[in-house]
Amino acid sequence: GPIDPPFTDYSKRVMYRGFDVTPFLSTGDGKTTKSHVIGVTLGSGWWDHRPVSGMAKPKLLPRGPATVIAQVIITYASGRTRVVGQTGVDKVVWQVTRGHIRESDLFTGEMVDLAVLGEMEGWDTSTGWSVSSAATGGSNPYKEINEWILPVLYDTEVTSEERVQEMSLKAKAMEQSEKKSFPRRTKFAAPIGKLVPNEIPPVMAMELIAPDEIHNLGGGRWLLDYGKAFSGMLHFDEGVPAPIVPDGKTYPRAHGFKAASEQGDPFITVIYGESLEMTTGDINRVLTAGLGLHDGGPRHVSKREGHTRGSYCFPDDHDNILSQKDVYVVSKASRQSDGAMLFSRARQSHFTTHSFRFAEVCCSAEPPQNAHALLYRTAVPDWGTFDSSNVIINGGYELVKNAMVSNMLSVQS
Repeated sequence: GPIDPPFTDYSKRVMYRGFDVTPFLSTGDGKTTKSHVIGVTLGSGWWDHRPVSGMAKPKLLPRGPATVIAQVIITYASGRTRVVGQTGVDKVVWQVTRGHIRESDLFTGEMVDLAVLGEMEGWDTSTGWSVSSAATGGSNPYKEINEWILPVLYDTEVTSEERVQEMSLKAKAMEQSEKKSFPRRTKFAAPIGKLVPNEIPPVMAMELIAPDEIHNLGGGRWLLDYGKAFSGMLHFDEGVPAPIVPDGKTYPRAHGFKAASEQGDPFITVIYGESLEMTTGDINRVLTAGLGLHDGGPRHVSKREGHTRGSYCFPDDHDNILSQKDVYVVSKASRQSDGAMLFSRARQSHFTTHSFRFAEVCCSAEPPQNAHALLYRTAVPDWGTFDSSNVIINGGYELVKNAMVSNMLSVQS
């Protein structure tokens, strides 16, 4: 799922999930051996999220750089077992690079570079993968596409005892006079807790929803209405439409992408929200996006002018309102490719989830075709149903049920 491992205090425990990979293993034809590849795509999730402030307190959560812990356990017919590809041990068999997901955040969305996606096709297959000569060092995967380097082992100087004390002081569960002194840290990522088996189903797409209406807002902007609010993202069955540049090169609010515009890179943006502005018909980004963190959108002022300017990790292109925004871009790195073809291969964001009923897609001459919404939640089964002769009670039941499942992202919020 897009939000694994489940939300918890990762400095105490990290839940791992096992998969049966037997159908993917092969011994070859008896004359030659068959090679296998373990491919892992990482996002930020609850662990490496943007440190926003507001109603939620993510700064209280343990956090650190994106990290993977993996291994394959092979059980032979004789009963003998063998562990291969163990991270942290078999370091030389792992390589890392910056992939097509250029930025991901659980709260604010994702940026997908479709040029990199095309260039790296097959990276996770035995025919498309090879040991890179650059894996010994000297390569910069942030500037070069499909350039691989050796991974860096997770490292921190912060101890579990220090982490517990920090949280106890912030929660006022410990007096300052009881505080112990620790050395000044230069490596201050949170400690990683004990690995334990996953005890709950993953967060998965549980419902496919077609739009009720599609409205042309003008200027290449399209509003999709899915009829009800829920947690999830859009899935473009036929890709996103080829982008256009609005007249005057002025993008509608929050649909700009400064870095791409400066390079002349084409892009499509998707903004999500639960309600509409009554005066403009635009998506009301304040009520849902970024937990209300803003410094003055239309008719809404919760912070003084300029409050968010220069604050940590506040995106420039969100127009002072932290928004739920996905971006699909074709970077200059792959100008020899057909841009329209690359946009047609876009499908969905991966390691984010949005609270929305409405979505704005911008900017294109035509609306996206077959843009369905995926409702994501923990994949627990329904245990029963309810129905009565009273339509008001039935409506209340559906309302409560929808609110519950929309907030069931590993934990019930």
